[in-house]
Amino acid sequence: LKLTIPIDGGLPSVVMASQSLPRLIPNEEEQSRLFRRLHHNAQARDRQSKQDASNFVFRQRAIDDMKAETRNSKEMARTSHSERVSRWTEKMSTSPLTVDLWAEDQAKYEANLAMHRAEKQRNLRIQKQQYQAHAAILDRASGEVDELEQLRAEKRRLVNNTKCLKAMRDIEKTNARMAKVMQNKQQYEVERQQKLLAKAFSSPSL
Repeated sequence: LKLTIPIDGGLPSVVMASQSLPRLIPNEEEQSRLFRRLHHNAQARDRQSKQDASNFVFRQRAIDDMKAETRNSKEMARTSHSERVSRWTEKMSTSPLTVDLWAEDQAKYEANLAMHRAEKQRNLRIQKQQYQAHAAILDRASGEVDELEQLRAEKRRLVNNTKCLKAMRDIEKTNARMAKVMQNKQQYEVERQQKLLAKAFSSPSL
């Protein structure tokens, strides 16, 4: 088919081409050629897949080898650095330049501070012990004074009680004597009155 457009601007018209249309159903040769092409494409895809897999394995192996080489290089570098540091440290061990004078002075200063603090604490502890001992002596002395005062007070009470008891005994003795005197006086008076009565009753004039 061919599309033609008129010059005067009219509607386009379809003109049948001179060549004939292709056949829709291929023949055996074309089918064989088509099968060979498909088979060739399948083989090509299979080879490409195998090549891709081989390339992937090779790439992964190369990556692993590079990582291992990098690790080995770093490890060798660290080992070399450690050996170099150890070697130079051993060489410089006797050098006076390796001594940190500031750190040494700071250590001495801190040691002196610690010694002063320990001495101060020891003096405070001794003073505390002395104060406690002095306080204990004063407490013991005050206790002894109190005990002596208690003994003196007890002795005074004993003396007073003894005096009171003696006075009471003296009073009792005095009262007994007075009671005996009164009793004798009363007895004498009774006897005198009885004699007078007897004499009176015996008188003939009565």
